[in-house]
Amino acid sequence: MTTLDIPTVQAFLLVADLQSFTRAAEVLGTTQAGVSMKLQRLEATLQKRLVERSPRSVGLTADGATFLIHARTLMEAHDRALSGAMP
Repeated sequence: MTTLDIPTVQAFLLVADLQSFTRAAEVLGTTQAGVSMKLQRLEATLQKRLVERSPRSVGLTADGATFLIHARTLMEAHDRALSGAMP
């Protein structure tokens, strides 16, 4: 069974929102290479290319745009579960 790693999905969401691996890494307190590796693993897990990378820009592929909707829903459910589980 394949599962999604929450920190990896969070990294994907930041890259999508900020359109930058570097800025996403700054927010996460990690390196650009670390964020890139997370997204490569996510793409391998999903067997879809999610992000178009170029030296000056980052954009979502059609599969990435579709996954973005599901990733946001997943993170909202995750956050609700955590807030409901906390005293």
